[in-house]
Amino acid sequence: MFKIIAVLLLFNVCYRSQAQQLDKEQKSMASIAAFTAISDWEGLKPELSKGLDNGLTVNQIKEQLVHLYAYVGFPKSIMGLQTFFFRF
Repeated sequence: MFKIIAVLLLFNVCYRSQAQQLDKEQKSMASIAAFTAISDWEGLKPELSKGLDNGLTVNQIKEQLVHLYAYVGFPKSIMGLQTFFFRF
């Protein structure tokens, strides 16, 4: 179920990026949210690094992962934060 939602989210981001031209930071935020939603922690690690490379700050990523608890659940949000802080 979550994989379907994540795929639809990524499809929506790709579709909207063509229509509205999302910047690199917004695309990174969407991919971080999608990988967190499907609990793909190994796939999340490079996306977190890519987000930092694309201009997101540590605080922006942390806040995004904290606020995701309302949408993906508290355990996934905590695991996303752990993945972020212990990604290396």
